[in-house]
Amino acid sequence: MSEARWLLIGADRRIEESARLFIEKGLDVTVHLNDEVSDELTDKIAKIHPTHIVFPIQGLKGILDTQRLPERTLFFTGILSEIQEIEIKSAGHIVSSYLSDERFVWNNARLTAEGFVKDFYQETNTPIANTHFQIAGFGRVGRMLAHVLQAAGAELTIFARSEAQLGEAEALGFAVENLSHDIDFKPGYLVNTIPAQWLTLQPEDSLRVFDLASKPGCLKPGKSSAYYTLHLGLPGKHFPQRAASYLADTILRMCRGKE
Repeated sequence: MSEARWLLIGADRRIEESARLFIEKGLDVTVHLNDEVSDELTDKIAKIHPTHIVFPIQGLKGILDTQRLPERTLFFTGILSEIQEIEIKSAGHIVSSYLSDERFVWNNARLTAEGFVKDFYQETNTPIANTHFQIAGFGRVGRMLAHVLQAAGAELTIFARSEAQLGEAEALGFAVENLSHDIDFKPGYLVNTIPAQWLTLQPEDSLRVFDLASKPGCLKPGKSSAYYTLHLGLPGKHFPQRAASYLADTILRMCRGKE
């Protein structure tokens, strides 16, 4: 790893903080604080010939020219399109997704849940205690969110399609409902954690929806609402140093055995 040349890409603040942590460890690091492929990024790659490249968590917009990279460059990626993955692998490079690392995903889910609490307070000026939240999905983020909100005194109902998720949520003491196509949510707050476009809102709906899933969010194509907001990158937004430590540790751990 001592001869590795790192290029960290992304506008998320945890990328900049991760670069700082890498430099403190004595690594050769260049950072590009933007989420898009550009002439500037291409020039940096041509100049430093990186052997290790870190993509942003929400994904890189555009396609890198991977033909000019050193042989078997290591890529550490967040969300990656199929086209991007094919382009990278077809050039003989190695792709590893830090989103497949369970420790990273769980720690990131906890920070996402706590980041939501901060956004909720800022946007609603409403206390969490004795407030009813409807949570769609009971995966990692949904579970961490339920844990954090319950600890703050919230009333919760978990909506999911998976019987396993419904069973787990019920066993933990939460009210549960099956997420059917004709579900009628109660007025108040809905927090989505499902990474799919499944929700239809009517113009007259006043349900306040906080979406914590990845782009494009949970609204079905062509739908919109003044009461809907998409909350991306909460760990990097609110806790960049802690989030960066999780990211940097994960990437370095994944790097062992690949070099």
